[in-house]
Amino acid sequence: MPPIRHRPRVHRWREDTSQGEAWCYQVRCECGTEFGEYYAERLAETERAEHRMAVAPPREQRCRDPKRHRMQSWDRCCVCADQLPLPGMEDPAALAGNPR
Repeated sequence: MPPIRHRPRVHRWREDTSQGEAWCYQVRCECGTEFGEYYAERLAETERAEHRMAVAPPREQRCRDPKRHRMQSWDRCCVCADQLPLPGMEDPAALAGNPR
């Protein structure tokens, strides 16, 4: 079974309130997670970002070349996740202090 691809999007629609019509915003994702409804788009965008951070795989398994691999940068990439580091590139933090 392939992994679930998270594509959270903010949807908006008009809703009747006691004070008239208002825009209502809600995040929807393909994974089926339930999200709240908001009258402020910024709150829905924040919830979308929190969901993406919650479901993101560890940094070493994320896609390093999303355009070429046709992935999102927060998805687990089968190509990038299983690559071994090149010789001499095992610890990037150690190379940062080594000027060449």
